[in-house]
Amino acid sequence: MSLETKVGAFVLGGLILLGTGIFLLGDFTLEPRYTLSVTFHDVGNLSKDAPVKLAGVEVGKVRSLILESGLAKAVCQIRKGVDIYKGAHFTVASTGIIGSKYLAVEQGSPSRGLIEAGAILQGDDPVMLEKAMTRALGSLEDLLGELNAKGPRGSLTENLRDTVANVRELTANLNDLIVTTKPGLEKAIDRTDAITAKLDDLLAKSNQMMASLSTDKGAVGALLHDPKVKEDVKETITSVKDAASTAKDVFGRITQFRVWWNLDWRYDALIRTSHADVGLKISPRPGRYYYVGGANLANINDATVRGVDYAPYNRVDGLIGFEGQLLGKGPYVDLAVGSIRSSGGARLTVTPFYRKPVGDETPLGNRFSVMAQGYEFGRNRQYKSHQFSHPEYDFGLLARLSKWLGIGARVEDVQEIPRFHTWANVSFEDQDVAYLFGLATFGAATTKGRSKSK
Repeated sequence: MSLETKVGAFVLGGLILLGTGIFLLGDFTLEPRYTLSVTFHDVGNLSKDAPVKLAGVEVGKVRSLILESGLAKAVCQIRKGVDIYKGAHFTVASTGIIGSKYLAVEQGSPSRGLIEAGAILQGDDPVMLEKAMTRALGSLEDLLGELNAKGPRGSLTENLRDTVANVRELTANLNDLIVTTKPGLEKAIDRTDAITAKLDDLLAKSNQMMASLSTDKGAVGALLHDPKVKEDVKETITSVKDAASTAKDVFGRITQFRVWWNLDWRYDALIRTSHADVGLKISPRPGRYYYVGGANLANINDATVRGVDYAPYNRVDGLIGFEGQLLGKGPYVDLAVGSIRSSGGARLTVTPFYRKPVGDETPLGNRFSVMAQGYEFGRNRQYKSHQFSHPEYDFGLLARLSKWLGIGARVEDVQEIPRFHTWANVSFEDQDVAYLFGLATFGAATTKGRSKSK
């Protein structure tokens, strides 16, 4: 082979390799494709040659990006045989938070027919992460500014801090009262323990006596050989046992009571008016409680020209409640009926994600609850130049930050004049007051027993 032939063959091979490299690196293809154009107000950093994906599968490429009449047009080439139906949505997506961008296609409806080649379609503008974060930060700043805004009665944060301080002062006064009466209470408890022990001994001896009376051995057995005398003695012993059991149950009630203080503070930012409810939740046994207190107490209407406070002041709450899990599982339900703000009504509170606590730890789902209440069902009155003719319905959400503090929001009187309130709840158990209620029921029970014996 001559030198010229070798040189020619080498040059020809180099040209073939060069052409193959250009074909591969330039992403040329001989596969038949058709063109679709998609317009956006903002393509969100979509680049040329970005993939086009249908149901997560790459079906084409973005061949060019053109600015036309103030809109960004993405010219795409789609593989033939890939059918895209009318009604399809085109969006700019990414493979991750900071991943590469691609054009995502959400398939349309086959009943509407195919999109023809060369069609110009309107895409869904992408949500820009920077703009979304800017709006979120702006909303957060507005919320913090509202919480710290100074009003005629100070900011929400200052009012809440003052309220908690007042509750602590009230608890301190109650503790002082209990300290002065504690020696007497301890003596009373010691005496009840001694009485309970004596009752147990009496019950044991009465059981032995009943066993001996069932036979004819001994003097007492012989005396009771007469069926009538024997029956009378048995009835007497049975009455003594019943009285002893009743007294033991009464003593047990002293430590069975549980009492919680409850404070609800609501603030209407629109008219700058606050409302406060204070009450006692008294539970004589699990699953049952009584609630007594006042609503809208000492309400100070410092409303501005923005609106009028339509809430009647100094109302009374008196409810009987039932609480617990339905059938021992599922959501925790609290249902109470009675007087709400001096009118007949009912209140329902549901903790939808409730789980039974293990130890002292409170599951996260137990901290969130929803509330709904309705009352004044026969309302037909005029108050502050407004005619009210519908019952009042209130709805709210509450999140507990700790065992004693919760915050949330609620909407009141949704059928007449809806009023949005921010809501703070302070609730804590008071064992000293519970002992006082227990002693009160013990005293009432023993007085009742003495009146019967006379």
